[in-house]
Amino acid sequence: MATHNYYVDSELGALKKILIHSPDAGIGKIIPGTFADNLYDDIVHLKNMQQEYNQYVKLLLYFLDPEKIKYIKEYQKKASKEDKSNCFIPGKKEYFNSTKVLEAQTLLEHILQDEKVKLRLIAAICSYEESSLLIQQKLENIQDAALLSKIFITGVVPKEVSDTNEDQFIFPPIPNFIFTRDIGVIIKDCILLSRMATSARKRESLITKFLALYFFFQEQPEKVIEIIEESDFFLYEEEERKQRIISIEGGDIMMVHPKHLIVGCSERTSSNAVNEIVHTIFCKEELEIEKISIVKIPQRRAQMHIDTIFTQVKKNVWVLYGRYSERILTEENNIKQSYLNKLSHKPRKAEMELVEILQFYKKAKEPYQKNKDYSVAKNAEGLESLLRQISVEDFNVKPTDVKIIYSGNNIFPYDEREQWTDSCNVVALKEGVVIGYDRNSKTAEAFAQKGFTVITTEDLFKKFDEGLNPNSIENTLILLPSAELSRARGGSHCMSMPLLREQLTT
Repeated sequence: MATHNYYVDSELGALKKILIHSPDAGIGKIIPGTFADNLYDDIVHLKNMQQEYNQYVKLLLYFLDPEKIKYIKEYQKKASKEDKSNCFIPGKKEYFNSTKVLEAQTLLEHILQDEKVKLRLIAAICSYEESSLLIQQKLENIQDAALLSKIFITGVVPKEVSDTNEDQFIFPPIPNFIFTRDIGVIIKDCILLSRMATSARKRESLITKFLALYFFFQEQPEKVIEIIEESDFFLYEEEERKQRIISIEGGDIMMVHPKHLIVGCSERTSSNAVNEIVHTIFCKEELEIEKISIVKIPQRRAQMHIDTIFTQVKKNVWVLYGRYSERILTEENNIKQSYLNKLSHKPRKAEMELVEILQFYKKAKEPYQKNKDYSVAKNAEGLESLLRQISVEDFNVKPTDVKIIYSGNNIFPYDEREQWTDSCNVVALKEGVVIGYDRNSKTAEAFAQKGFTVITTEDLFKKFDEGLNPNSIENTLILLPSAELSRARGGSHCMSMPLLREQLTT
């Protein structure tokens, strides 16, 4: 089997390399009046958020790079109380600098050491942000790559290098950059670059493109997949352009099986983009992807990507928001109206939550023909049927062994409350070991009822310190502290861009 630096063919293979970004100072600049612009719904306490995120980073290091845990412990023994967190802050000399838990800001610093790349990125960002020539020249004169990478992300030139002797804001912050899942997706040994739907995240796309071309795939640019509008896009009238626009976000892309890709059509990933993804992936015959399932969901803030509705836990286990289960909705609709009227909440109509499933199939070695119909006869009636189908057909699971864990244990109002705080948005460290938020207690109960151990990061770290081997853990939901992290509207799946997973035995 070939070795790869970057390779992902499932949601479950043991995680070996990941891209993250720690909450930065830009998040601390958001005010209520800019919530809509920045895609936030609440003020976040930055320091507390960073402390919670550090637990996430530490957990990743225990599983992916335990030597760095030793480094962190040794450093924190010697550091003052004020400096103890420096080892978690990119740009600090004390930063842990793992080669397996990679920080986007640190990688950006690395590529900015190349003067040609530096000037290209400065020009690109200043052009997009419509900056003045003076700002562009000021950035060009900064020789500290670490400082420059921080400026590109936070939008702030610190007073030490500012002409005004105070911090100078030159760009808006990009506070959603902590959600590295959305900026790009590794599909086998290629990367599909996102094309963000909102202006608040456009600079993220630009930075990611440079990381892909000048770090991840510097020697193999053909591995970088870009999907953009047609060349005549701007010849159409405004309303027609809206129908043809390309927007792609990684929360809508799941490499769920070596031969099966799931693509969401949502608030953030446009229907035209979905169409082009199908053509593009099938054209790349070397990927040997045989099936692409399209999941079209209503365009809602509460369920902005498909990974806010469902994620995979094991070959036979999924976590799902019950309001998108056609089985549950049908059962509810069949309950007598007289009974529904006695409930304390207004009954919902099933058609409000229905999704549309489209599937396309092409044999792996078959040359792709753009005009050929690759659609599959309808064999997934809804989202829950699709998940069961994947377990049974792709992973050879017995139908009776497929388990669905529901957000909030499918109890109103906990199902909706906990879906909002990302109960369905978990990431697998390996098959059966996933990370969730501690505030989603009813969902945790549902995991426990399906035979999973539920444990907090603090309790797990104690066990690791007592000698427990992370590789020995099975069937476990690990709970992160999440009072502040959850306010940013994304869970552990959103906060992770897997770069390398063990190839899953299927």
